[in-house]
Amino acid sequence: MKKSSGALITCNKKVLMLLRDNNPRIPDPNCWQLIGGYLEANETPIEALIREVKEESNLQISEDEIKEIGKIIIPDKLEHSLYWIKLSEDKIKDIKLGNEGQEIDFFSFEELSKMKLGVIVSSYFKKFKDGFKNIVENENLDRGLLGFDENGLHIIK
Repeated sequence: MKKSSGALITCNKKVLMLLRDNNPRIPDPNCWQLIGGYLEANETPIEALIREVKEESNLQISEDEIKEIGKIIIPDKLEHSLYWIKLSEDKIKDIKLGNEGQEIDFFSFEELSKMKLGVIVSSYFKKFKDGFKNIVENENLDRGLLGFDENGLHIIK
Protein backbone atom coordinates (compact mmCIF):
# COMPACT_ATOMS: atom_id res chain seq x y z
CA MET A 1 0.00 0.00 0.00
CA LYS A 2 1.32 3.45 -0.92
CA LYS A 3 1.55 6.06 1.81
CA SER A 4 1.36 9.81 1.40
CA SER A 5 0.99 12.98 3.42
CA GLY A 6 -0.70 16.26 2.57
CA ALA A 7 -1.59 19.49 4.29
CA LEU A 8 -4.37 21.98 4.30
CA ILE A 9 -2.18 25.08 4.69
CA THR A 10 -4.21 28.14 5.65
CA CYS A 11 -3.65 31.82 6.28
CA ASN A 12 -6.06 34.77 6.28
CA LYS A 13 -9.07 32.55 5.42
CA LYS A 14 -7.34 31.13 2.35
CA VAL A 15 -5.76 27.78 1.39
CA LEU A 16 -2.34 27.30 -0.23
CA MET A 17 -2.68 25.25 -3.42
CA LEU A 18 -0.22 23.93 -6.02
CA LEU A 19 -1.00 23.70 -9.73
CA ARG A 20 0.45 20.39 -10.85
CA ASP A 21 2.62 20.12 -13.92
CA ASN A 22 0.82 19.63 -17.22
CA ASN A 23 2.37 16.20 -17.77
CA PRO A 24 0.05 13.37 -18.87
CA ARG A 25 2.30 10.80 -17.15
CA ILE A 26 1.43 12.09 -13.64
CA PRO A 27 -1.85 11.81 -11.74
CA ASP A 28 -4.13 14.85 -12.12
CA PRO A 29 -2.00 16.86 -14.57
CA ASN A 30 -2.77 20.59 -14.72
CA CYS A 31 -5.03 20.39 -11.64
CA TRP A 32 -4.80 22.19 -8.31
CA GLN A 33 -3.79 20.07 -5.30
CA LEU A 34 -2.93 20.43 -1.64
CA ILE A 35 0.78 20.47 -0.83
CA GLY A 36 2.12 16.99 -0.15
CA GLY A 37 3.31 13.72 -1.66
CA TYR A 38 4.44 10.14 -1.15
CA LEU A 39 6.61 8.97 1.72
CA GLU A 40 10.18 7.98 0.91
CA ALA A 41 11.89 4.93 2.45
CA ASN A 42 11.93 5.01 6.27
CA GLU A 43 10.05 8.34 6.47
CA THR A 44 7.21 8.95 8.88
CA PRO A 45 4.15 10.79 7.54
CA ILE A 46 5.22 13.96 9.42
CA GLU A 47 8.79 13.78 8.07
CA ALA A 48 7.42 13.36 4.53
CA LEU A 49 5.08 16.31 5.00
CA ILE A 50 7.87 18.59 6.25
CA ARG A 51 10.03 17.56 3.27
CA GLU A 52 7.22 17.97 0.72
CA VAL A 53 6.20 21.38 2.09
CA LYS A 54 9.82 22.55 1.76
CA GLU A 55 10.22 21.09 -1.75
CA GLU A 56 6.93 22.42 -3.12
CA SER A 57 6.58 25.78 -1.37
CA ASN A 58 9.96 26.69 0.15
CA LEU A 59 8.32 26.82 3.60
CA GLN A 60 10.28 25.52 6.58
CA ILE A 61 7.69 23.95 8.90
CA SER A 62 8.36 22.41 12.28
CA GLU A 63 6.44 19.55 13.87
CA ASP A 64 4.81 21.81 16.44
CA GLU A 65 3.15 23.82 13.62
CA ILE A 66 1.40 20.72 12.26
CA LYS A 67 -1.97 19.51 13.51
CA GLU A 68 -3.15 16.05 12.49
CA ILE A 69 -6.59 15.87 10.89
CA GLY A 70 -6.69 12.12 10.19
CA LYS A 71 -5.94 9.31 7.75
CA ILE A 72 -7.79 8.75 4.50
CA ILE A 73 -7.60 5.10 3.56
CA ILE A 74 -8.37 3.42 0.25
CA PRO A 75 -8.01 -0.27 1.27
CA ASP A 76 -5.08 -2.09 -0.37
CA LYS A 77 -4.15 1.07 -2.32
CA LEU A 78 -3.42 4.21 -0.30
CA GLU A 79 -3.03 5.55 3.21
CA HIS A 80 -3.00 9.36 3.14
CA SER A 81 -2.19 11.30 6.30
CA LEU A 82 -3.94 14.68 6.23
CA TYR A 83 -2.73 17.61 8.34
CA TRP A 84 -3.57 21.24 8.96
CA ILE A 85 -0.93 23.97 9.08
CA LYS A 86 -2.02 27.47 10.05
CA LEU A 87 0.66 29.82 8.74
CA SER A 88 1.71 32.95 10.53
CA GLU A 89 1.83 36.19 8.54
CA ASP A 90 5.63 36.31 8.64
CA LYS A 91 5.97 32.97 6.80
CA ILE A 92 3.98 34.05 3.75
CA LYS A 93 6.95 36.01 2.40
CA ASP A 94 8.97 32.76 2.20
CA ILE A 95 6.55 31.02 -0.17
CA LYS A 96 7.80 30.37 -3.67
CA LEU A 97 7.24 27.61 -6.21
CA GLY A 98 9.55 24.71 -5.55
CA ASN A 99 10.80 21.82 -7.66
CA GLU A 100 7.45 20.77 -9.13
CA GLY A 101 4.26 22.37 -10.27
CA GLN A 102 3.44 25.39 -12.42
CA GLU A 103 2.09 27.79 -9.84
CA ILE A 104 1.48 28.14 -6.12
CA ASP A 105 -0.97 30.52 -4.48
CA PHE A 106 -3.60 31.08 -1.81
CA PHE A 107 -7.31 30.81 -2.62
CA SER A 108 -10.50 31.59 -0.73
CA PHE A 109 -13.05 28.89 -0.04
CA GLU A 110 -15.30 30.32 -2.77
CA GLU A 111 -12.46 30.33 -5.31
CA LEU A 112 -11.68 26.68 -4.52
CA SER A 113 -15.22 25.64 -5.44
CA LYS A 114 -14.68 26.97 -8.99
CA MET A 115 -11.20 25.57 -9.60
CA LYS A 116 -10.08 22.47 -11.48
CA LEU A 117 -8.99 20.27 -8.57
CA GLY A 118 -7.44 16.81 -8.67
CA VAL A 119 -9.96 13.94 -8.69
CA ILE A 120 -9.62 12.86 -5.03
CA VAL A 121 -9.31 16.42 -3.69
CA SER A 122 -12.35 17.50 -5.71
CA SER A 123 -14.61 14.66 -4.56
CA TYR A 124 -13.48 14.99 -0.94
CA PHE A 125 -13.91 18.79 -1.03
CA LYS A 126 -17.46 18.50 -2.41
CA LYS A 127 -18.49 15.82 0.08
CA PHE A 128 -17.11 17.60 3.15
CA LYS A 129 -17.52 21.23 2.09
CA ASP A 130 -18.80 22.33 5.51
CA GLY A 131 -15.74 20.87 7.25
CA PHE A 132 -13.36 22.60 4.85
CA LYS A 133 -15.20 25.89 5.17
CA ASN A 134 -15.11 25.58 8.97
CA ILE A 135 -11.35 25.08 9.10
CA VAL A 136 -10.48 27.67 6.40
CA GLU A 137 -12.82 30.49 7.42
CA ASN A 138 -13.25 29.86 11.16
CA GLU A 139 -9.93 28.14 11.96
CA ASN A 140 -11.93 25.44 13.71
CA LEU A 141 -10.93 21.80 13.21
CA ASP A 142 -13.98 19.53 13.45
CA ARG A 143 -12.85 16.06 12.34
CA GLY A 144 -16.44 14.81 12.14
CA LEU A 145 -17.36 17.52 9.64
CA LEU A 146 -14.33 16.43 7.61
CA GLY A 147 -15.54 12.82 7.48
CA PHE A 148 -13.24 11.28 10.07
CA ASP A 149 -14.45 8.83 12.71
CA GLU A 150 -13.50 8.80 16.40
CA ASN A 151 -10.27 6.94 15.50
CA GLY A 152 -9.26 9.65 13.01
CA LEU A 153 -9.98 7.48 9.97
CA HIS A 154 -11.90 8.11 6.76
CA ILE A 155 -12.18 4.90 4.73
CA ILE A 156 -13.10 5.13 1.04
CA LYS A 157 -14.64 1.88 -0.16
